[in-house]
Amino acid sequence: MRWLLLFLLSPALAAELFLFTPEGPLRGEARDGVGAVYGLAYGEAGRFTAPRPVEGLRQGPVRACPQPPGLTAQFGGSMPPQEEDCLQVQVYFPLRPPPPGGFPVMVFFHGGSFLSGSGAEPIYAAWRLAREGAVVFLPNYRLGALGFLALPALREEDPVAVGNYGLLDALLALRFIKRVAPYFGGSPEGLTLLGQSAGSMLTCTLLALPEARRLVKGAILQSGGCAEVRPLEKDLEVGEKVVAKAGCDPKDLTCLRRAPVGDLVPGGGGSLEATFFLFSPFKPHLNPRLLPKSPLEALRDGEARGIPLLAGATAEEVPPGEGPRSWAGFAEALKGEKPGVREALLAHYQGRFRDPRRAYAAYQTERTLLCPTLKAARVQRAFAPTHAYLFTFRVPGLEGLGAFHGLDLAPLFGNLQEMPFLPLFLTQEARAKAEALGARMRRYWVAFAREGEPKGWPRWPLYREGFVLRLDEPLGLLPDPYEERCALLEKLGLL
Repeated sequence: MRWLLLFLLSPALAAELFLFTPEGPLRGEARDGVGAVYGLAYGEAGRFTAPRPVEGLRQGPVRACPQPPGLTAQFGGSMPPQEEDCLQVQVYFPLRPPPPGGFPVMVFFHGGSFLSGSGAEPIYAAWRLAREGAVVFLPNYRLGALGFLALPALREEDPVAVGNYGLLDALLALRFIKRVAPYFGGSPEGLTLLGQSAGSMLTCTLLALPEARRLVKGAILQSGGCAEVRPLEKDLEVGEKVVAKAGCDPKDLTCLRRAPVGDLVPGGGGSLEATFFLFSPFKPHLNPRLLPKSPLEALRDGEARGIPLLAGATAEEVPPGEGPRSWAGFAEALKGEKPGVREALLAHYQGRFRDPRRAYAAYQTERTLLCPTLKAARVQRAFAPTHAYLFTFRVPGLEGLGAFHGLDLAPLFGNLQEMPFLPLFLTQEARAKAEALGARMRRYWVAFAREGEPKGWPRWPLYREGFVLRLDEPLGLLPDPYEERCALLEKLGLL
């Protein structure tokens, strides 16, 4: 289905865009050969209910889902107004005739530990990614307790949706995007999912859902693996404590649905506190009716057979900072592990590092993000073409910060002038190198969405060939770092 566009130029040469679709008109803006439509509703949902599709196309003010201040907000970035009615997507698309079959369609899921973030954050504005030749959708999904609360009374009410409202949001978003993508010049043949951090984990979780897999032609995982799901039974008791802190009886769903939203958001009303991510109960939950096995198990069982995968992480997801300053402190930080595991980890990282702070940062990087992401690639390479990368770019003049978690988003989307990236790219050298790397990344990413292979130069080898692409300026190849950085963690059962 083709569409009709009308532009109204402002005195500043920005353009207001009107897009006429078979389901009604939409309003947006145009810039440098790319159009954008904001605040497009893909669903609606009452509190702690499964989302429902909306009829037709409905556009409204851009919103974020309720959340505590995340990293973007803490470092001065802007966030749209927060409302519970937040199931929206932002859309970016090329303003040129699509190729035969349409432009590839990419769906980006934001990160934020399943507690914060929005597809409408300025750092994710996908002007440049769309200009490369893709239609890019950026959905919101419900977060924290509102998205992932497990509660016995909610299980009795809806045994499928309980603990997975945010996951069901993402699934509904895929259905909606599949339907409307042709209105923006997108191909109806399949979606390429991508996400960063928790968004990467959500992307992989969708690969474990049969309905989602039927809509997907490829997946890109950035700094987030396939094992961050929770047993539903384990979190039911936690859910009861959450409800009690909101001032409600755990069996009284009417009270829960009438409670001020701030009482259900960590940091919102002071009644809840953010939880350390590895142990947070606010993640997708295993459920025999919806998600019967972990996404990693689903990949291992070949359930995503034929879906190409591109996966990688930053070299120093957790930079050295406030970690333990002594090896005794390092050992103390590992006290949650079994005794034999603790000793093995301590010996391993003492053998690799002289500074316990650097050792602890490497341990956190590898345990939480880097190794789980590469693990997904190692599993999927037996069933589909799979490519892997290591992002090693460090900001010129600020190399001591390392290639830290989230830094890859700056070159990929190219919004270097937005907070929290702005202070990092004030020099001409920093901007130029990030721009050059970003142009290369976008070409690889969109080629992968278009053809199932990240074509470009240098050639990106398949992961089974033993190499990963080094994302840096200049680009290069590295031997697969898994054996050095991840093999012990896997041997100890930590991956």
